[in-house]
Amino acid sequence: MNRLSVKTFTAHFTFGLYTGYSDKVINIETLKQILADGQKKVKEESNIFLSAKLSHCQIVFLGQDEPSVEIQFIQYPKFPAEEKALKLAITELAIYMLEKLEQNRTVIVFPDETLMLEQTSEIDPRIK
Repeated sequence: MNRLSVKTFTAHFTFGLYTGYSDKVINIETLKQILADGQKKVKEESNIFLSAKLSHCQIVFLGQDEPSVEIQFIQYPKFPAEEKALKLAITELAIYMLEKLEQNRTVIVFPDETLMLEQTSEIDPRIK
């Protein structure tokens, strides 16, 4: 039995499943395809392998109630990478997904930092 051990590293970000601030729902299969395309792009550009876990959730905030998906990453022992490289790769993937899914903002939670990425300062009009 092989055993591989690495220093623990996790990160996650969440995407709402409405296009922009509309009521148009993003199909989960579409999200998964864009995630897979982004993973491939990151692998080709930086040789970082980003295995992702998807969990359905809801974003609830002062009138906003949006079906969402949390995307979580770990330091996968089979394909270890330096933390700095992992953070950069995850950030690049999030940017790719923001653009492809027509989302305005996401927040990446790293072990030592919380990073907000936003395309504009616009706020969901449902938030009161």
